[in-house]
Amino acid sequence: MSLTINDIARLAGVSKATVSRVINNGKTVDPKLRDNVLSVIEQVNYRPSALARGLVKNESNLIGIIVPEIANIVFGVMLEGVSKVAEIYGYDIMLSLTEKSTKKEIHYLNLHRDKQVDGIILSSRSLKKEHIEIIERFEIPCVLIGQKSSVPGIPSVHLDNFSASYEAVKTLIRFGHRKIAMIRAPLDDGESGDERFRGYATALADEGIQFEDDWISVSDFSAAEGYVAMKQIIESGFQPTALFAASDKIALGAMNYLQDQGYMIPRDISIFGFDDMDVTELVRPKLSTVHYSSIEMGMTAFRNLIKLIKKEEIPAQHTNVPHQIILRDSVVRHVS
Repeated sequence: MSLTINDIARLAGVSKATVSRVINNGKTVDPKLRDNVLSVIEQVNYRPSALARGLVKNESNLIGIIVPEIANIVFGVMLEGVSKVAEIYGYDIMLSLTEKSTKKEIHYLNLHRDKQVDGIILSSRSLKKEHIEIIERFEIPCVLIGQKSSVPGIPSVHLDNFSASYEAVKTLIRFGHRKIAMIRAPLDDGESGDERFRGYATALADEGIQFEDDWISVSDFSAAEGYVAMKQIIESGFQPTALFAASDKIALGAMNYLQDQGYMIPRDISIFGFDDMDVTELVRPKLSTVHYSSIEMGMTAFRNLIKLIKKEEIPAQHTNVPHQIILRDSVVRHVS
């Protein structure tokens, strides 16, 4: 049977309160008493539970992480960044996967509150009234990652999706492409969906290019969906010279469909992705894409969360991580 704080107090001949102050580095404990308690703790190899420490200090040293999935490499790498900074600050992580379900996001927000986490990093396609009510009612320090928050007190970290997409499409235009299709992300995804599409549309408009409905298809973030979306574009009768995809997985699915149909990439159609997954350099042709650091995103989100927990000022309501256009073999100059 494991020892309790009451057992340590009995063995040391002191009160339970004195043991608590020693465990939590209280400054009012007599040095001799402290040495005595520490000696007993060492002899019996006593380890106070995280919950017990939390009850004493009103802290759990536990951070809740709520993300849709970890099969998506972007979230996996982002969690690596979170973990790096969490270790530095001495925090443990409780991870919950929502499968892109708002109902599950709300469930896990309540669960993490019940577990007395010190703060939460949340990835959601959009902050809804239900999210905000829980965070504000229970005063949970929370940082949104992967979307842009306009809610005071809930800062966010992501990248400038509009500018990144705009630059990617302008690159295709600079290479002589004017018939540029797009496979966009789901309509309910404010950043990866709407902002990346808005960057695409604005880049075309700035060059006087009018796109049609059959230039656009919608896909979830998977190669299988990208395959189907590319099929829809080609079967509509539109023959693009270039494709901009809202993610690398979508782009890879589109490439598979085109190659199955006998298209040569990039001779017949240039392909541009988004995310710079490791696989983009392994496929042939190597995929041109938008690079950004998911690790830095996770690290920045955790640093900002620590500031919220400590009630320190955060530099900005929203923080963008840098992005970079990566040109590889899947894009070539179009010759009319």
